[in-house]
Amino acid sequence: MAIERTFSIIKPDAVKRNLIGAIYQRIEAAGLRVVGAKMVHLNEEQASGFYAEHEGKLSSRPLKNL
Repeated sequence: MAIERTFSIIKPDAVKRNLIGAIYQRIEAAGLRVVGAKMVHLNEEQASGFYAEHEGKLSSRPLKNL
């Protein structure tokens, strides 16, 4: 069986509302396993670069909100 990986981001508003634990519980309840976690703060340039390939595809709103 092939191993699949995915990447997720917990947005700043969820961190401020102390939802990280609840989000992890939902991930694990779905049968997924968190194998790594890292908390970072992106500046505007980093956020723009990260989302550049998705700009205009996913939402009518700006994808970055610093």
